[in-house]
Amino acid sequence: MSSLPKTVTVLNCPNGSTVYLVGTAHFSRESIQDVRDTIQKVRPTVVMLELCPQRQVMLQYSEEDILREAEDINFAKVRLFIRRDGLIAGIMQSLFLKLSAEVTKKLGIAPGGEFRAGYEEGIKCGARILLGDRMVNVTFQRALYSLNFLQKMRFYFAIARTLTEDISITSEEVENMKNKDMVDMLVGELAKEFPTVTQVLVDERDKVLAYSLKSAAYVTNTPSGPPVTVVGIVGMGHVKGIEKLWNKDIVGIKEIMTVPRPSRTARLVSLAIKVSIATAIGVASYYAFRRFRFRFR
Repeated sequence: MSSLPKTVTVLNCPNGSTVYLVGTAHFSRESIQDVRDTIQKVRPTVVMLELCPQRQVMLQYSEEDILREAEDINFAKVRLFIRRDGLIAGIMQSLFLKLSAEVTKKLGIAPGGEFRAGYEEGIKCGARILLGDRMVNVTFQRALYSLNFLQKMRFYFAIARTLTEDISITSEEVENMKNKDMVDMLVGELAKEFPTVTQVLVDERDKVLAYSLKSAAYVTNTPSGPPVTVVGIVGMGHVKGIEKLWNKDIVGIKEIMTVPRPSRTARLVSLAIKVSIATAIGVASYYAFRRFRFRFR
């Protein structure tokens, strides 16, 4: 279709199914419109979102929700998230809210708008909604698995500092965030400081997303039925990787969907890290509270 947005890549399947891959910028009203236009024009059978069940809450957050929830990210709220969602997902949720609130204030748009648009338009046309990304806690833990003990400690203390200090994001940083997806936004600093995790954050997830799109295009197609139409909504940073993998067999998918089983020593190290981050958040919160009281005496 020549009238499709320029951000759409068309991937054809031997069985006659067609995948329309929409590459989006994370904080962009234009991307939201591209998603709506594409779904309205092709009327897909399946809409695949670059989300996992742990991040589908993004479909519910508005600008007001993010600003309200992030007003008071403190140790108690972090503990609540961890108790509700688990350690990794709870920490990621806390970081998501704090970073998103700052960007939302500057841009006036909440992250995930392209996914909300895809979900809404997909429901309207009767499409099946597929969450096609790997669980974020698996991605995060595989990234950490590639680091040594000292690197992990540095990273966890950086998280504690981010959660308990005021964040100031420059206009240049906001522009850079427009071209990142949520996982890259949350742990992008880790990839910058430790390049080895790029394979986990980008390359492995390219494989997972390509596999999800292929599964949607082939599994939902019955021998007697017509070919299906799939719209995939992913960050633009994943488009080239998916396109490169499209005509290849995707091997090793089971391995990259799980976290390697740690040794006994690694489990002890992990426990020490968890205690350390809890202590760091507690200490930082205590001193932040003292500064607050001193300021208003």
